[in-house]
Amino acid sequence: MIFSLEALQAFHGDSLLLHAGTAEEPLLVLIDGGPSGTWETSLQPRLEELRAERASAEAALRIDLAMVSHIDSDHVAGMVDLANSLVTEQEDRKPLSYDVRTLWHNSFDDVLGNDADELRTAALDVLSQPLGDAGADEIRAAGLAVVASVAEGRELRDQAHTLGWAINEPFDGPVLLPADGVRSITLGDVKLTVVCPHQAQLDKLHTAWDKWLEEHPKAVAGAVPAAVSRDNSPYNLSSIVVLAECDGKSMLLTGDARDDHILTGLDESAIAKNARTHVDILKLPHHGSIRNMTAAFFERVTADHYVISADGRHGNPETETLDLIADSRSDDDFTIHLTNRVGTDTLKKRLDAFLAEKEESGRAYGVNFRDEDSHSLRIDLLEGG
Repeated sequence: MIFSLEALQAFHGDSLLLHAGTAEEPLLVLIDGGPSGTWETSLQPRLEELRAERASAEAALRIDLAMVSHIDSDHVAGMVDLANSLVTEQEDRKPLSYDVRTLWHNSFDDVLGNDADELRTAALDVLSQPLGDAGADEIRAAGLAVVASVAEGRELRDQAHTLGWAINEPFDGPVLLPADGVRSITLGDVKLTVVCPHQAQLDKLHTAWDKWLEEHPKAVAGAVPAAVSRDNSPYNLSSIVVLAECDGKSMLLTGDARDDHILTGLDESAIAKNARTHVDILKLPHHGSIRNMTAAFFERVTADHYVISADGRHGNPETETLDLIADSRSDDDFTIHLTNRVGTDTLKKRLDAFLAEKEESGRAYGVNFRDEDSHSLRIDLLEGG
């Protein structure tokens, strides 16, 4: 039996491959596609390797589920590139390289209604105005990100319709944890339980977003001063979070969700026992940003393997987050996995300092990095992997 997670080189974003089933009947789930450049650098090459292993040059690689956790460009851009490549093959009357059975994708329209149009209009308005503030560059960058992300989310939905992909099956509307109970599905040998977003959370987010737009007609989501300690991005807070389980093993895949929302979802879906959850793999939210984490989260959610996809951009993974993981454990029976040791910003310097402090303290937990020559780092939870 196979149950494995691959974290691809997705730079400052996320792109994950979940493998399950058997060698004869493998199941493949793609979670996020990373930012621009991920498709050419790692996602397409890795899918082509799998196609060579599992199919033939003429046959399509089956992707049982493709999931976009949320529409930030560092998660959705590579998925758009994947769909674009298939649309081109279809238009050229070529055999399709990949057979995507189902797409889970909550577009911004799904979670906040027609406010996606208001958001795009506000962002474009910001980009057209002269700004004299000290934070003008940051605000313009946020405006560009909003315009790009909303457009990419809609483009992916259009591509999915063109390609005939099922969307959000078996959900009737957005993929979410309903207010009246648990929502789990079985995909081959894997059970997927939706932890977030919760309908009540989306309702609150919608109300808060309406109020925010009214009070800030020329501002955009994401233009938040660095001093703000908590992540309030409407994209991130609507992330799809799932618990994947197979043959007694589990993975918690969190998108860019915030810790309090994840904890609420774990409680309401009855996954947490006495307010605590242990999983084999925890994919950290938001690339290890401290704005999405607290000490309480790591005390209540523990893992054998902590996975962080980041390359130093925006300061991620933050040293404070790594320290919280270590401080939350009285044992050393865990490993922190990182997709990059060398990247932008001061990543290597910060990680080297973290490792030196770990060694000085006598801690023996593992720290594992993706081999720079590999498309991904892989964690096998079952012997068949």
